[in-house]
Amino acid sequence: MTAQRTPGQGMPCEERRDLIAGTARAKGHVWVADLVRELGVSRMTIHRDLQRLAAQGRIRRIRSGAAAAA
Repeated sequence: MTAQRTPGQGMPCEERRDLIAGTARAKGHVWVADLVRELGVSRMTIHRDLQRLAAQGRIRRIRSGAAAAA
């Protein structure tokens, strides 16, 4: 029997963060709730990813999400 994998499960952290930063650049912003749903990971995982990306200057934190870095 083969287990089905949800989108975020097993995705390396850096790959997930690259995806988040790329989406923020493409759309101008991303919302935590959308990332949780689309990536299949917890809110805390997304918050940690956004914190790391903001510290690297790759995104800018906004309420409930992130915006593309200026």
